[in-house]
Amino acid sequence: MTPLGAMWEIARREIRERGKSKAFLLTSLITLLLVVGIIVIPTLIGGGTDEHTVGSVGEGNEAIVEAAAQIANAGDEPGDEPTVAIEIVEFQDRDAGEVALESGDVDVLLVDGEEMITEGGSGLLGSSLSRLLQRGAVTVELERLITESGETATEVIEVMTSDPLELTSLSGEDPSDETGTIIAYFGLLLLYMAILLYGTWILTGVTEEKTNRVVEVLLSSVRPWQLLAGKILGIGLLGLTQFGATIVLAAVAIQVTGALDLPELEIEGVVNLVIWFVLGFLLYAVIFGAAGSLASRMEDAQTAAMPVTVLAIVGFFVSISSLDNPDGLLATVGTFVPLTAPFVVPVRVALDAIAPWEYVLAVLITLGSIVALLFIAGRIYAGGLLQFGGKIKIRDAWRSAGQ
Repeated sequence: MTPLGAMWEIARREIRERGKSKAFLLTSLITLLLVVGIIVIPTLIGGGTDEHTVGSVGEGNEAIVEAAAQIANAGDEPGDEPTVAIEIVEFQDRDAGEVALESGDVDVLLVDGEEMITEGGSGLLGSSLSRLLQRGAVTVELERLITESGETATEVIEVMTSDPLELTSLSGEDPSDETGTIIAYFGLLLLYMAILLYGTWILTGVTEEKTNRVVEVLLSSVRPWQLLAGKILGIGLLGLTQFGATIVLAAVAIQVTGALDLPELEIEGVVNLVIWFVLGFLLYAVIFGAAGSLASRMEDAQTAAMPVTVLAIVGFFVSISSLDNPDGLLATVGTFVPLTAPFVVPVRVALDAIAPWEYVLAVLITLGSIVALLFIAGRIYAGGLLQFGGKIKIRDAWRSAGQ
């Protein structure tokens, strides 16, 4: 049997055995029910009133806020609590309003009915309020057009599809386009979750086979590195299928219930996320597999996984820092460090803060690291698989494989 054939047979075995196990079926069902419940139940029972505070400088702001509130509460039944409540706080001048915005006393600041100021990086909630106020401004402008000048239908449509308020950010960023930040954040969060969840699957799968001595039978027909690669492939495909199904179901539930405003995804951004999702998962999966071979008992598995988990946590927090400063030194260095690149590069791509040569070099470094780690992990795996009786040191497993 060819090496690839052996790897695929191991992968098929993992998919077949784990895919029909009660544990996998139960966790899949619970996960799907939780996702649907988290999205659907709050929509059914109602989430109370969303309260916002809008700062106001000058004239013309009150009409916009009133129109925005009417739009937000248009579907409310008489006697029910309003879906959205917006409080207006007046300021003498722009500087006072900006101070209040920076301190969090107001969510946004309206100036003279012509400009809306945000703090920057306001996220889903802030951008939702901004869009609501833009719609309120559109309503006010339409009322003016119809009342004062009787504009044509073409001009009315033009106003309806525009954003009348000039949008300004205190941070200097473009607050009208937060899609990149939102996609980058949720992308790296999903990667982090997948690495910890399905990396642990690989680790415990390796440890289980050592505990049951199944590995001794398997090694009579395949090489250790083929066994490691096959397990990563099988468990990875099974886990990522479950993960993908959960994401799709969540997206459908959000669309049906309207619980969140999902940003429009560009195909380039999705492809980039998929590339780094796969690279990141493979990189950490190899390390988790090697760590599992160092544990002889299930009790030792979590101890063996701790260093890998810490590395993933470090990568996640480096990427969070990159969201605030994608051109900074930490983000630049993290782009070329294999263990942090899968978290950092998607963030910098989404924020348009990475040069093409940096992207290509990061992909090559990460691919090379996966190959190198597979060789290193394969040797550790070979040396640790047939040693029992407690936690094995990496050095001892390495030397044992060479004998």
